Amino acid sequence: MNEDILNRLCVRIILKIDGNYVSLGTGTLLKGSDSFYVVTAHHCVFGDNNAYPNIQIDEIIIEKQASFNAPFAPVTVLAITASDFKNDWALIKVNFENHDGLHPEISTTINFERDDEVIFTGFQFINKDESRSFKSTVQNAISGNEFRITLADKDTFKSGGDHAKGLSGSGAFLIDGKRLLLVGILKNVKGDEALNDDIKCCSMEKIAPLIGLEICQKLLNSFADPFGSKKFDEIIITDKRNLMQKILAVNTDFSETKMKRLCRQLALGKAELEFIQERDMSAIKYRLFEECQEVLEDFVDDNIGTVLTQEQIEGLIQKFTDSAIEIIEIKSKMYRYPKIDNNLMRKIVLDLINECYLSFDKEGLYATE
Repeated sequence: MNEDILNRLCVRIILKIDGNYVSLGTGTLLKGSDSFYVVTAHHCVFGDNNAYPNIQIDEIIIEKQASFNAPFAPVTVLAITASDFKNDWALIKVNFENHDGLHPEISTTINFERDDEVIFTGFQFINKDESRSFKSTVQNAISGNEFRITLADKDTFKSGGDHAKGLSGSGAFLIDGKRLLLVGILKNVKGDEALNDDIKCCSMEKIAPLIGLEICQKLLNSFADPFGSKKFDEIIITDKRNLMQKILAVNTDFSETKMKRLCRQLALGKAELEFIQERDMSAIKYRLFEECQEVLEDFVDDNIGTVLTQEQIEGLIQKFTDSAIEIIEIKSKMYRYPKIDNNLMRKIVLDLINECYLSFDKEGLYATE
């Protein structure tokens, strides 16, 4: 799942009242059964506390980018189709020409659970011209047409609520295998500090039929190795060096060109892996960690000296990669993992080295149970 898809779905909503720009919000552009629609929060259209109950369609400015950081193009508002002040959602019919035919087909579901991973993309008030994606997890299932999410990895919005402004109306998406499911609309972030433990979302249950979205009753359940994911979270990191530090620890004359190449591969891998669900990724990394620890044990025993050649370093990375490919092939007979080619598996290995789980010397050996 690539971020361009999320950018294509995300729109910026600005209210212009009496010649003044008074509000910034986010919406999701969806292809319906008869037209295109933008779904967003009620207050992104009618203002906080319904300040503009009689707002006109020419006072609602909707814009979208074809890709990240691309120029904004206007999306013509045709009508406010439906809205719900209490549950904080609004549906706008728009005129959008899908010239390239690339606008994503989106479905929805209400069958998600606590700890399911979702991602939302929106325009922050502090950076109005660039959309940004946030990973999050579901805190509770739907209750009273709403549910809560929290940012992943104990993250918070910097500067509290100021950094959360503008994200209201963002679509919360569940990545289910290769499908993108819109599960809700962000309503607000509770708390003066915006600690993100109470980001309320409105479910799509009542909105989807108005658009003509398919409601999926059964998820593909791409998460299939709970043991691996759980065990990865239990690993206590003892070697806190990054990739570059670990290489220089065993070869101070390592080629600068090759170092840059490895760092570039690492960065590309992180970007490519961004939309694999965190639980799936944790399970894969645990399986690789356990297998590659044995490879490292043998390597350390066979190479008593502290100085390694460039060929030895590259050779060990390749051994890690080969072992990683093999163990996932074996475990795939019991569990289901996302499809990962050999090139991407190497980048996961580099990520494990950089994240302090593997190395090229005995400092990277972890005690086993």
